[in-house]
Amino acid sequence: MRILKHIQILRADNNQTVDAQVVTLTADLARKMIDGIWWNDSGLSAASQMERDSHWIWEDIVMDYSNNNLHECIAILSQEQYLEGAMAYRLDAKSKIEIGKGSVYVGWLATAPRNRNWLTNNPFHKGIGTVLLYSAVIESYQSGLGGRISLQSLPTSSTVQFYENKGFVRTDWTQATTGLIDYELPKSAAITWLKKQGDLP
Repeated sequence: MRILKHIQILRADNNQTVDAQVVTLTADLARKMIDGIWWNDSGLSAASQMERDSHWIWEDIVMDYSNNNLHECIAILSQEQYLEGAMAYRLDAKSKIEIGKGSVYVGWLATAPRNRNWLTNNPFHKGIGTVLLYSAVIESYQSGLGGRISLQSLPTSSTVQFYENKGFVRTDWTQATTGLIDYELPKSAAITWLKKQGDLP
């Protein structure tokens, strides 16, 4: 397991930050610590099986992303040695807002079901998806892509609000063919986020 960086995440029970690590997500880790683990928690509500990502096989996702050095898969490892969220992204996307500029494309993003307050009365952590997404913003900025992030979102109101609150703008409406909405975080919004987090002056 390769540790990429040390971070802090928020415990849901006491709103205190705790140490965690961003690690490289390998196919072996995905098989052992996500697939068959995340969705087997008896404390989850029956609605968990209706979650769009409940049938994702992360081992396959990682394998698909492993054949290109511009593709990355990461996860957040908590002190409890549990993968609290995972993301797969690539560094070769194109901006739809600034033609000719590059972007990081987030193809897969999910938090562990035990952290979703609509599935359990006692979530373990808060903001895991935000931490992962911000990691992609940093990667984009450090790679010379201006912090731009592209992705496709579920059309549910909570998911749409999640992205739009972070400054993402719609670049295309594809729901008629894919059921998803195209979003991009423009450079200006990325810079604002980086400054707010103290990673830029």
